[in-house]
Amino acid sequence: MATYNNGILGSFSGTIGPVIGSQWRGKSVIRSKPTKSNKAPSPAQQLQRDKFAFALQFLNPIKALLMETFGENQSTKTPFNNALSYHLKEAVQHHANGFYMAYPKVLIGQGPLCGIAQTEVTVLAPRTLRLQWADNSNQGMAYADDSLLVIAYSPILHTFELFLETALREDTQAILEFPDSFRDHHVELWATFTNTATGMTATSTYLGSYLL
Repeated sequence: MATYNNGILGSFSGTIGPVIGSQWRGKSVIRSKPTKSNKAPSPAQQLQRDKFAFALQFLNPIKALLMETFGENQSTKTPFNNALSYHLKEAVQHHANGFYMAYPKVLIGQGPLCGIAQTEVTVLAPRTLRLQWADNSNQGMAYADDSLLVIAYSPILHTFELFLETALREDTQAILEFPDSFRDHHVELWATFTNTATGMTATSTYLGSYLL
């Protein structure tokens, strides 16, 4: 890869013959067009590809949300790139039967807001949970009007359920009602706070697994 300024091709984006022009960190760059290889990947390479595909499959359904809750764009890395990098490193685990997600390490948000504290989850009725927490808005980087964000995931259904702006930090509780399709299924639960005015998010907390 090489950078260029006002070269014979000028500034361009896309493919021309054997070269590709693009922008990288605010600079015009030019690189050779990649060629396909017929060489089979090594076991280690295939393992990494499978790990990457597994992480993408899990995170893609909530990609739009993670773009809002996982930090800011940093040069060429988007918040979703940050989330993907984190989960590949910390949350995706491997055993003899393949890959699995370590749910306690999954994050649905990462940021400087004060997180949710002293949580308690109660099953009130089929498909209904009550989440309670302490009002810690008197602490630094915690505001009474921070919005609660809860995400539930059913491993059997391979489905996420999102609860957006269901309560404020100062409310100290929220009722989570699930669709009929979740009845009699376990869900993994995470919670965090967001603040629209500041654009900030708290690093999320894993709340455990619950049978609906």
